[in-house]
Amino acid sequence: MEVSTIISEFDEALGNLRQEGLSVLERANKGIGLCRKTLGLLRNEVVAKGFPNEISEIHFFKEIKPIPMQHLVYYTEVHKCELKLPRLGLKSQLKFLQIERKRLNAFFGSHLEFHRYLLEGRTGRDTHYFTREKGMVHPIREGYSYRYDNEFETSHDMLLATFKGLERYGNYLKEMEHRLTALGTGVTRTPMDGAPAFLFTLPDTAAVELAYALREARAINHGDFEIKAFVEYFGKVFGFEVKEPYMLLHQIANRKKERAKYLRRLLDAFLGFLDGRDA
Repeated sequence: MEVSTIISEFDEALGNLRQEGLSVLERANKGIGLCRKTLGLLRNEVVAKGFPNEISEIHFFKEIKPIPMQHLVYYTEVHKCELKLPRLGLKSQLKFLQIERKRLNAFFGSHLEFHRYLLEGRTGRDTHYFTREKGMVHPIREGYSYRYDNEFETSHDMLLATFKGLERYGNYLKEMEHRLTALGTGVTRTPMDGAPAFLFTLPDTAAVELAYALREARAINHGDFEIKAFVEYFGKVFGFEVKEPYMLLHQIANRKKERAKYLRRLLDAFLGFLDGRDA
């Protein structure tokens, strides 16, 4: 099975999972299974076929594998949270969430250099970070090791996916805190403030591509809006957060190959759908 097909089927299954009306814990369990299955299929492709060149290997471990991997991180953390969250007492519950946020901040703080490397859109160390090397050292400390496999892992692809997964988990914690506080105070919340019914599942750079495309096409407010404000609103609606949209634009603009790759992916997916519909 081709890698593009595996990812496409994963995206579809993930979307279906969110519409099944499951509890949070049930969805997390199913999500973990789906992610592991997808990663297994991707591993089979990599082991069987390898890569034609270093550029392809870097692309896979930097852009493709983190798609299911970040969701595995997210669903694993949500699963643990749901099991550990105190059942009674608002004060105890909020204290638990505060401890979880501190844990995430400590993790990000311990990997500042690599996080900055990603945010600044640098590529100079991609060969080291995103190709498989003998004797490579994994930077993730104990407690965040979701999967290790020397044939299917570079030194930093796991860390990249963990960043993305924990950022999503951080948003989940924030939403849970709002919900618990609202229940404790009797404050009624609007649908916008509730858990999002739909989640944006492409990388943050895809959201930035889309935001700029909508502005330049004058599709929203006749193009009269500020990117950061729009991305913040878009993220609130679809359950994610982009902290540095302008930094990501710099990264997009400096891509050596196709710069609007996620917009191209949307177009190709839509044309493929139309072709299938006409067949």
